[in-house]
Amino acid sequence: MPAKKDPKTTVITAALALAAEKSWHQVTLIDIATRADMSLHDLYQHFKNRSDILRSFTRQIDQQVLADLDTADFDQPRHDRLIDVIMARFDALAPHKPALKSILRSGGDLGPADGARAAKSIFSSMRWMLDAAGFETGGVHGSLRVAGMTAIYARCFRQWLTDDTPDYGPTMAILDRSLIQAGGWDQHLGKGLNRLARLGNRAFQCCPKTATDSTDDETDGGSATATPTSRPVSGTGASSSPA
Repeated sequence: MPAKKDPKTTVITAALALAAEKSWHQVTLIDIATRADMSLHDLYQHFKNRSDILRSFTRQIDQQVLADLDTADFDQPRHDRLIDVIMARFDALAPHKPALKSILRSGGDLGPADGARAAKSIFSSMRWMLDAAGFETGGVHGSLRVAGMTAIYARCFRQWLTDDTPDYGPTMAILDRSLIQAGGWDQHLGKGLNRLARLGNRAFQCCPKTATDSTDDETDGGSATATPTSRPVSGTGASSSPA
């Protein structure tokens, strides 16, 4: 007995097939349900709208790339590994290039909310791609690194859509140059953030004592009662503390 197809995959496949045949704006949920051989009710159980279908497709590509990672390559330089990860992503997208061209020409789903969710989805994907290459993505530096990678990927994606070479050489060349340039910025950014962190630590150490510290000092000195004139000073110290 053949394995039962995943309904989500069936819907995504149907949607992309229709996008390759006509403008994405002309593809309705009824069209997708009909192509997937299911009712609108069944379609609604898995997706709320067309944008939801596209975001699920993006997550499927993430999973495919991550599943195909070779742990033997984990010792590669991060730059080379990131190129491999992004190019593997383009390989995974290759069967769907006609559909992606159609969706991009149509501008996808242009509503503000859909656009914000789509950006969040790509941002999340790039975070995973950077993590897969061994880059740290936490904190302020990590978030800025992900934002930079998202911009690089968008540029390379547009190049890839028109790249008909067997090995996507032109796309890889743009990716390589962009990552080298971004690597210099990343180093400067890291140094700047470390400098700010050191300055912040020094400022914290130089801050006046908080009200709690002041009370402790008075207790140690034998006085448990704060005078009225000491309270405003303690309050000023607390408000100037980074905490």
